[in-house]
Amino acid sequence: MKAGILLSGCGLGDGTQIEEVMLTYLSLDKYGIDYITFAPNEMQHDVIDHYTEKPQNEKRNILIESARIGRGKICDIREVSCKDIDAIIIPGGLGVFKNLSTFIVDKKSFTVNKNVDDLLKAMYLSKKSIAGICGAVILIAKSLSQHVSDLKVATANDAYGELLSELNVNAVNCSAKECVIDRKKQSSNYPRISGIQKNGRNYGGY
Repeated sequence: MKAGILLSGCGLGDGTQIEEVMLTYLSLDKYGIDYITFAPNEMQHDVIDHYTEKPQNEKRNILIESARIGRGKICDIREVSCKDIDAIIIPGGLGVFKNLSTFIVDKKSFTVNKNVDDLLKAMYLSKKSIAGICGAVILIAKSLSQHVSDLKVATANDAYGELLSELNVNAVNCSAKECVIDRKKQSSNYPRISGIQKNGRNYGGY
């Protein structure tokens, strides 16, 4: 089995939440599952100084930034087909809203990056597993909205409740140690990482 991990940059403020992808790597390694990482070869929506939490006047590439945490296995999403992987995992982070979709700008009328959207739909239609962590559930919900109804996803709060309801998604409140698995829709979701201090406990004491 091979999993594909979709990254959106490096760092919570403008890319992938690093703790979430690291725990994903650890979990896959623990169970002997091979994986590749990939990201869009496009420019980021913005660049955030993670010390000051303020926008910076510079441009960065999503794929190049993702390579910082890609563990040497990263490639352009355009080089990946659903035939290459058995499952796709999308960690959270604001890159989900900024780089993998237009949610940060368009809110409820947002669109998903075309390459991401095409891959998610292909994975679903090929009956392969799709997993999202934290805000990544909105990508899955949006991409599959025309193909499935009453999809179950995990949320830590009601932040996306109205949006998910409009997408005909059943949001289930979960703790950081729980997940939702919708076997009929080949989807599983983990609500969030609740602070770096708790990561060891969330992972099961690794």
